[in-house]
This record gives sequence, structure tokens and C-alpha cells, in this order.
Amino acid sequence: MAEKGKLWEILGRSVRWDEVMRHAPQIVDVARGLYEKNRQRQQQRPESRPGPDPAAGLTARLADLEGQVRRLQENEIQQSALVADMAKQLDGLAGGVDALARRVQILLWVSGAALAAGIAALVAALVQ
Repeated sequence: MAEKGKLWEILGRSVRWDEVMRHAPQIVDVARGLYEKNRQRQQQRPESRPGPDPAAGLTARLADLEGQVRRLQENEIQQSALVADMAKQLDGLAGGVDALARRVQILLWVSGAALAAGIAALVAALVQ
């Protein structure tokens, strides 16, 4: 159990949590904004009811559909910006994990060399 705690401690130091935490509120705010905007649009969308003139109903429906397409395009742009920001953060996290893997690799080699030196010293002491 103590080894797991040390592993998480090492992970905690190698990942730039200050950057993750600094960007987290921005992502949450953008996500909330998108959610609220879409929820309000769903509530405000008038249902198109055909009037006495069927052509007027089709024109209103076409205008409503054009508005929906425009809003979907705006939403897609906002979502792509959010995904790009998340990709930057993921790249930073991946860089931290890569650095941690390199450190572990170096630590293993150094500890292996220290073990070999210790065994050699022990054998040398026993031979004398």
C-alpha cells in the first residue's frame, strides 16, 4: 500500500496540476455556457403551426430551419474550440507522463547499477 502512495505522489509531482486546474474553470464555463444556450434555445423555439395559407407555414418553417442550422454551426465552432483546448491540456498531461516514464527508466538503471556495485563490494569483502 505504501508503494502505491509513493507512485501517486510521483505522478502528482510530474503532472503540471497547476495548469490543469488553471484551465479547468475555463472548460467548465464554456461547457456550461453551451449547455445553457442550447437549453434556452430549446425552450424558446416556437412551434411552427401552419396558418390559413400553407405557403406562409412553409416559409416560417424554412426560416426556423435556417435559424437552427445557423445556431448549430455556431455551436459546432464553440465545441471545436473547446475540443482544441482540451487537446492542449491532454498534450500537456501526456508530456508529463512521458517525463515520468523517462524518470522511472533512469531510476531503474541507476538502482540496477547500485545493486550490482553492492553485490560486487559484498563479494570483494567476502573474498578477503
